[in-house]
Amino acid sequence: MTPDRSAMQSAIEGLLNEQRLAILATVAQEAPYCNLVSFTSSDDLHTILFSTPRATSKYANMMRNPNVSLLVDDRMRSGFGLKSGMVVTAMGAVELSGPEDDGALKARHAARHADLKDFIYSPECALVQVRVARYILVSSLHETSVFEITS
Repeated sequence: MTPDRSAMQSAIEGLLNEQRLAILATVAQEAPYCNLVSFTSSDDLHTILFSTPRATSKYANMMRNPNVSLLVDDRMRSGFGLKSGMVVTAMGAVELSGPEDDGALKARHAARHADLKDFIYSPECALVQVRVARYILVSSLHETSVFEITS
């Protein structure tokens, strides 16, 4: 049975609010490239924020190809159980925040990750926004649902 849109949204919001780390997949020159990032999602699920130094492979990859995905799971809560766990993949495109939004977005991100405040506000770091197009929610190993973001 496919969950209704409201139930999917609630499950995705719960997982994104509960977890602090995601696996970011970027497109490298010859293969996918993954990194661990601390993220903050918007209340409406339309965007996900993270900070990264500009002098990294992931940053260079995103500048060449803005299409990314982020994977978030609840393995710490579910005890690594594949049958009872939940995984969500956010698929979208990267945008760098502009000066007009930068302060508020950095403050929101730093409030969630107070231990990373110096990193988030570092001049060497870029604040990256992923404009999410869709989420893929997998629960109980076999149940997969797609949640499209609508304007």
